[in-house]
Amino acid sequence: MEEYFYDYMIKQKDTNNNNNSKIESGYVYIPVFWTNIQNHPNFSTIKTNYNILLKRAYSLLPENTKYFTVVQNDDGVQLDLPKNTVVFGACSGAIPLPLIYEDVSNRLLNTPRLSKKSLLASFVGTYTHPLRQKLFSIIGKKSTIQFSAKTEWTSAVSELSAVEFIEQTLKSKFCLAPRGYGRSSFRFFEAMLLDTVPVYFWDDIEWLPYKDILDYSKFSISIQEKNIGKTYDILKSISNETYVSMLDEIKRVRHWFTLEGMSEYIFTRIQNP
Repeated sequence: MEEYFYDYMIKQKDTNNNNNSKIESGYVYIPVFWTNIQNHPNFSTIKTNYNILLKRAYSLLPENTKYFTVVQNDDGVQLDLPKNTVVFGACSGAIPLPLIYEDVSNRLLNTPRLSKKSLLASFVGTYTHPLRQKLFSIIGKKSTIQFSAKTEWTSAVSELSAVEFIEQTLKSKFCLAPRGYGRSSFRFFEAMLLDTVPVYFWDDIEWLPYKDILDYSKFSISIQEKNIGKTYDILKSISNETYVSMLDEIKRVRHWFTLEGMSEYIFTRIQNP
């Protein structure tokens, strides 16, 4: 995500230079790939050195300079930022972004659809947060809901697990997308690429992006932890007419849940704060 947006900004700069214009923004972009840095096994030992380098870079600009940066990491930016920094983040920060990645194979969009959904809902993933375990204990044994969960998380998703997720989601009217270690969930956005309505479960903060331009009630369902017990009844109460309308809306808004759409949104926000 961070690398994609950096490349997007470079292209915008080149395009504007060719048009004899410039990017108009009151913010200075901090082009750091936070996730790569912070996931490095030696990050904790060199963190102080990184902060020294960043502080030196900030000192070259006026004290009242306003900055912005983009971070995908679940823990957000773990290095020191200037006080006037707006953080666009997939799981933390000031402005929410979708937790997405580049599907270079277009596998999710190109997988053949089923003519009929045999499951009300499904979840394929890992118990990376207590909310997921709570969700399973309440509705996981319903006959029309399929749960396939592991206890050990790994960054490497096997081909078998990827196929299982796609097949189960395609069979389901709704894809259960409870928050994980971070406040968001990849499957919330993956579900939309598979023409399945996502159901987001959250506890402290409803971390959904683009609320200023999108009405989530038209294409998804959001359920706070205290209302998990109502999930089954909520899903069963949605009429077929409403469900079809939600699928149509997903196709209309899906662009925003691509890296290109995300970059367009950030670019617009920094020019119109």
